[in-house]
Amino acid sequence: MYKIHHFITENIKSLELSTFLENILIGIVDLTLLTFLAVLLDYILKKIFLLIAQRVVSKTKFNWDNVLFENRVFNSVSHFISISIIILLTSLLIPEKYEHLAEFINNILYVAFIIIFIQFITRVIDSVVTISTSENNHRTVAVRSFAQLSKILTYIFGAILLVSILLKQDITVIIGSLSALTAVIILVFKDTILGFVSGVQIASTKMIKVGDWIAIPKHDVDGVVMEINLVSAKIRNWDKTISSVPTYDLISSTVKSYEPMKEANVRRIKRSLIFNIKSFSFLESADLEKFNHFQLIKPYLEEKITELHEDNTIHHINEDSLINGRRLTNIGVFRKYTELYLKKHSQIDQNQTLIVRQLDPTPHGLPLEIYCFTTSSDWVTYESIQADIFDHLLTSAREFNLDLVQVLTN
Repeated sequence: MYKIHHFITENIKSLELSTFLENILIGIVDLTLLTFLAVLLDYILKKIFLLIAQRVVSKTKFNWDNVLFENRVFNSVSHFISISIIILLTSLLIPEKYEHLAEFINNILYVAFIIIFIQFITRVIDSVVTISTSENNHRTVAVRSFAQLSKILTYIFGAILLVSILLKQDITVIIGSLSALTAVIILVFKDTILGFVSGVQIASTKMIKVGDWIAIPKHDVDGVVMEINLVSAKIRNWDKTISSVPTYDLISSTVKSYEPMKEANVRRIKRSLIFNIKSFSFLESADLEKFNHFQLIKPYLEEKITELHEDNTIHHINEDSLINGRRLTNIGVFRKYTELYLKKHSQIDQNQTLIVRQLDPTPHGLPLEIYCFTTSSDWVTYESIQADIFDHLLTSAREFNLDLVQVLTN
């Protein structure tokens, strides 16, 4: 290559051109030769290096080297080797008397070296993220945030080096100049800084991870977390829309996580039946005889009737009038029937809270709230269990002479 350079240079000199034109032509020749050499060397080294790397990777049992290969980290390494060799050859190809040309070409090579360095670092970071987030866990958030912050710092550092080379200024001078713009930099990267802090807090407190079902009332968001990065979090809502919220809002706003529910494999039923208060009544003998045929509440009725009779006898209650003393009512018996029905239901978790209670009366009637937990957190299964229970209770209410309220609107 040196002989080719020398031959072409001598031929240019033989043309007896002006020194200016001669230097320009020699510079063009040197650039062309170096470019050709760089491309050829890079192509050969990449082929050889990647072939060796592929064979080594295929024989190992580790996963991380496969990820490095897929993310083209080894490509960047081959570029490093090529550009380093070209930088060393520059001093051999270009004579000392063309020092300005050598300096110009070296600057171009240094710029290329820095760009390859930035590319190498970002590919390594991407590989680390891929390896670390192969399973969704709470570390994923911190890894992604740290990776994005590392990329930003790499780009900034690379840009400072490029400016230092192009302006021929010491890197400390450029950094010193940037320190005067600290307030502006903090303002520009406010969301990035907050996002990184949020990511670390989320990971350390194990609040949220990718794949979690969350709801954020402030943003009208309810769905599964798809991604949490340095600036924003993407959530796929149940209507298949995608919401993007600031990462900082995951710790500063009210966020409801349904993951504990999924882990416990239970889901709450909290729904009310509203009864017409005018249908409430004390039970008479005919009612008691009818209800005694209801298998679930027969033992309860026998025990309760005995208890009430003893209590009324002790207090000398005149039982000729239904309003005197303690009496059974149709709404009270139905409330107990509902409780016993839920306790016997195979798809209601008996280890969780189970309550059937009256709420405050409303203009529409008296709400009877059912509060319990199903044995499955699966949405479809849960809705099926809930529907079956209320189908039964809505129909059974008629057997207790109770009227459910239907609010009609125009």
